[in-house]
Amino acid sequence: MTLKTRLRRTDPTGAEPQPPMTLPDGHWIGFDYPGRIAPLTRRELRPWHRLFLAGIRLGAKDTYDYTCFLVTVRLGRVFPLHTLFFSQLLQHGRIPQADSERIVIRVAWRMGCQYEFAHHTGMALELGVPRSEIETLTHEDDDGWSDRTRALMTAADELLATKNLSPLTFERRRCELDQNQILEFSMLVGHYVMAGDDARRRGCPDRAGLRARRPRLGRRRPRDAPMMAV
Repeated sequence: MTLKTRLRRTDPTGAEPQPPMTLPDGHWIGFDYPGRIAPLTRRELRPWHRLFLAGIRLGAKDTYDYTCFLVTVRLGRVFPLHTLFFSQLLQHGRIPQADSERIVIRVAWRMGCQYEFAHHTGMALELGVPRSEIETLTHEDDDGWSDRTRALMTAADELLATKNLSPLTFERRRCELDQNQILEFSMLVGHYVMAGDDARRRGCPDRAGLRARRPRLGRRRPRDAPMMAV
């Protein structure tokens, strides 16, 4: 793909289709509250919007704009600052990116945010995280988890449920992360709680080319489950 092709925006509906994703059991809010705030159209974008979105496409090696950015661009001057903040945190932080994606997938599942779950599942796969492992990240616990993965998942769950970490959980996390990474971990979880809540309230279609399907018939998490972030 040439640089010119990447810079030339195409319609997201023209993105290369991917196999439909059947979501795991959970209370996926997006099916109950479809899109409420529409993405900006090409005509509505200002020149500097288009330039910044072109930079995102170039970095992502895609030829279309992600729907989430076409909505958050409505934030105006806050949009590029917010985008730079979370992209640096996710992709260039001290926590290895694959671990960051595991954390975000866990948060998205707990939040019931299908957009973030589907989007970051795709990113984790691109980083080489096996699909079989990604599926375990929606289990309450799993014998196949490494000590590190268990520490990250347990800490994320507790942070979502109690808005804090117990002394025991904090000490266990110090075995896997240094102080800088602990701070980064908390900010990563906090950011995707905000992003997930926002995506659920405004309604956001799935990532272009990817369509998430409702879970197969089976047990669903009750609305008042204690581990569900609110």
